[in-house]
Amino acid sequence: MNLKMVVISNFRHVARSVLQMFEPIFLEYFPAHLRWERNEPTDWPLANNREKEGLERYEYSLFSQNGEDGILRFLFSEIGFSSKTLVEFGFGVTENNSLRLILIENFSGVLIDGLSASVKAFNKGMKNIGIANVKAVSKFLDLANLKTTLLGNELPFEIDLLSIDVDGNDYWFWKDINYLNPRIVVIEYNASLGPEFSLSVPYDPLFDRHQKHLSGFYHGASLTALTKLAREKGYILAGCDSNGVNAFFVRLDCATQRIREMSPLNAYRPHATRLKKGSSVQDQFEIIKGLPFVVIE
Repeated sequence: MNLKMVVISNFRHVARSVLQMFEPIFLEYFPAHLRWERNEPTDWPLANNREKEGLERYEYSLFSQNGEDGILRFLFSEIGFSSKTLVEFGFGVTENNSLRLILIENFSGVLIDGLSASVKAFNKGMKNIGIANVKAVSKFLDLANLKTTLLGNELPFEIDLLSIDVDGNDYWFWKDINYLNPRIVVIEYNASLGPEFSLSVPYDPLFDRHQKHLSGFYHGASLTALTKLAREKGYILAGCDSNGVNAFFVRLDCATQRIREMSPLNAYRPHATRLKKGSSVQDQFEIIKGLPFVVIE
């Protein structure tokens, strides 16, 4: 990494730390439920997406970051609902993949995050609007506590949605979860690893991507690695969001004619934010290729 990128990465890390210091105060004095009052688009797919193909055609963000709300709306319009239960690891109080399903589709479930202030604010918001069947849990997850944390919250075996975004052990968590049977899995992939390599970072119970490498590019698993795991578990890759952040997998027995299985090569999208900052996919991989990786066969 050159000096300029080191300086920028260090600045971002400091800025993020400062924001995290003030976040508990912000969450305490700006009630979460007041920021959940948003209107669902009725003219959908959105006009500027109608010429697009695949899942990108359905994207929009009501509470999600990268159009996931619209994509999940489409996928569930195809496969329907079962238990109307969800699990999400790593969430923001006003920005996550669960809120639309909770507030509009009446889902129940569990959201898990290591930031206790976010968890407290989320639970307070749910209480303020009278929702009792959804709760957030403060926990830094690892393979030692993952199963007990999930099963300790009385989840049914079949859930409709599992959303994983932990910036590190994503692959290893999904690999471990054979005690829940989600119909749709949304999981962050590391676009910096490109569309062809089948790689994951090694499991580390204390994984922190910004401590592992200043670039923040070293985390998670490649789309190809996740797709191989999905096939083992009985899922197809339905596509990715246009910003190159999340992959969407649908359980094979739930798939419909309008949900096409895609190859990682065709579904892959580069990370839009990293590209905008002037770092090509090749440059991103070059920066981290010497770090430890597990090859997923």
